[in-house]
Amino acid sequence: MRFLVAAFLDDVALDAEFEPGTLPLHVTLLGPGDTHADQGQLEAGIEAALAAFAPLEVEAGDDELFGDAHDVEVTLLDDETGELDAVHRALIQQLRPLGVSLVDARHAGAGFRPHVTAVDGDRLDRGERVELDAVALLERDPHADGGPVWRLIAQFPLI
Repeated sequence: MRFLVAAFLDDVALDAEFEPGTLPLHVTLLGPGDTHADQGQLEAGIEAALAAFAPLEVEAGDDELFGDAHDVEVTLLDDETGELDAVHRALIQQLRPLGVSLVDARHAGAGFRPHVTAVDGDRLDRGERVELDAVALLERDPHADGGPVWRLIAQFPLI
């Protein structure tokens, strides 16, 4: 199973599907990754990782270009409290026993740089503050009608 753990800036419905590159504004907290674990095992690991976290308030920082070709527009998030990094590391700790293999491990651990990718001209402005009050588990379905999609399969409120 290929999966992604993200926090959307706006509400997104369960079972919503998105073509690659079209996810609404979000913060990727872990992934994409692969595992042989089932959905229930992933959900249990994510719930355990998030148990200690309340909603996170984040502020948009500088814009930057990501990707191997430096052509992906993102807005970095100021993580002065270290909470986003703590969530990321808790997810790694809880999901590692499930044999998770990240597609690109360069962006995990010390390489984690919390950001929001601009989508169709929609982006965060420097200094804009947003609250992340839920985390989503998305599964990649490579065989969906019309091509591969990311499907939101579970949500976890931060309380």
